[in-house]
Amino acid sequence: MMSPVMLVLSDISHTRYGKPSHYLKRKGLSLWIDLDDLAEANHASWLFSVNRFNLLSFREKDYGPNFHARRYVMPLAQYIRELAAEVIPETKIAHVRLLTFPRILGAVFNPLSVYVASDASDQIVMTVYEVSNTFGEKHTYVAHDHAPEDAAETTGARPVHVTEKRFYVSPFFPVEGEYQLSFRHAKTRMQVMVAYSINNKPALLAVLRGVLTPLTGLSILKHVISLRQLPMRPFVSIHVEALKLWWKRVRYFSRPVPPEQPWSKTVLKKNRPR
Repeated sequence: MMSPVMLVLSDISHTRYGKPSHYLKRKGLSLWIDLDDLAEANHASWLFSVNRFNLLSFREKDYGPNFHARRYVMPLAQYIRELAAEVIPETKIAHVRLLTFPRILGAVFNPLSVYVASDASDQIVMTVYEVSNTFGEKHTYVAHDHAPEDAAETTGARPVHVTEKRFYVSPFFPVEGEYQLSFRHAKTRMQVMVAYSINNKPALLAVLRGVLTPLTGLSILKHVISLRQLPMRPFVSIHVEALKLWWKRVRYFSRPVPPEQPWSKTVLKKNRPR
């Protein structure tokens, strides 16, 4: 039986294509948390809390409708089930889990959080990619068509979800082009991939490769220190890399008005080899 919350030790890489090109690689510390069992997750360690302050914490108000309303509206598990009722009404959701950065000493910035909804056999039936920018805005991409995981194992392929880019993320890319999104989870390992292209030409590839490890007081201390997980580190890192791109004279794009619809669907367009 899987713990209601686990740490994810990750390698995160961003590759920008074209001229000038740019590459970065960072270590990250994420949470893999069961949104149906937050009460139990709250007791996993004396250094971790749900919906209150701690060295590491998770707050539902940082996500989904709670974030957009600037207050607590509903449990996140309920939010995902209501979303599923719109896009896959005949499918019953048995489990809802979330891959996200934790708050560290109360501070957090999550460029991408991934909700994973599965059925009673633990087969993934919907993946929800919640994207945030540094201007306090969010947009969600809903992937609701999934190839069976056992098929991926036998064919060496994985489901890739395709969607038009609808949301301003970086001032160094326009709000145009196409995303290919994928999430994979096998036993103790997981991977998130975002491939961005403009006019069918690769523009950016972002990949998170993570390993699950138990969340305990000792593991929290060990990995926060060894991975140098300072509060708001992703936010600071983004601005440092932005300065590097500015120095390289990368074209700047002004921020447009965000889309009125808070979420949009993807399409299972093809399977991509591993």
